[in-house]
Amino acid sequence: MTDFLPRFIYPYILNRSRRARNVRLKATADGLIVVVPEGFCVSRDLLPILESKKNWIEKALSRVSERADVENKTKGLPSLLELRALGETWRVKQAVIGVGEDGARKIIFIPKHDENEAIEALRRWLHEKARRELPRLLIEEAQRHRFSYSLITVKGQKHIWGSCSSRGNINLNRKLLFLPKNLSRYVLLHELCHLREMNHSALFYKELSRVDPNFKENAAELKLAWKYVPGWVSE
Repeated sequence: MTDFLPRFIYPYILNRSRRARNVRLKATADGLIVVVPEGFCVSRDLLPILESKKNWIEKALSRVSERADVENKTKGLPSLLELRALGETWRVKQAVIGVGEDGARKIIFIPKHDENEAIEALRRWLHEKARRELPRLLIEEAQRHRFSYSLITVKGQKHIWGSCSSRGNINLNRKLLFLPKNLSRYVLLHELCHLREMNHSALFYKELSRVDPNFKENAAELKLAWKYVPGWVSE
């Protein structure tokens, strides 16, 4: 049976999910995605929910559009890398040699191939840099606030800055290197707090406020943090 989709000011894609318990909205580059539980009456109950969330939808779609514009403008090979989480600025130079670096002068050397190959080489450098630096930053915060974790991994996730599993494993996004120090630190502390509270309950936020008194301001700023990440980073 085909759903009758109520007309709304913004076009949207409707998905039904057996796992969903409530209606979920997600702003993407393809537009608004609406996920509803099995058995949900779309024709009767969806439009009031969309209307009540109109302001959020408008802002979320606007952020996605602005992000796409920024990424399109920064997809080419850069000449500088601003790794704000580390307080470092690296120059990018193409050379005959393979991927390498001169740490003393903060220069990254990438091979003289076509731009796509050069960008791929730069991504590999960035990933190795993140694998060295992000665990170090997390360990410092864990020791400072007496958190105990099991494993730290670094990945290139597209939509999340980090995650924490029930086994105490913490995954961090290499893109964190581009964020200002207060935001990268907020993400680290956020995931560490999940080691004690695996949800977003009042107890979780109480723990987060203990280690990061400015967490509300940082959380709000993090929503716009994509602007710090160059478009070439994403594969």
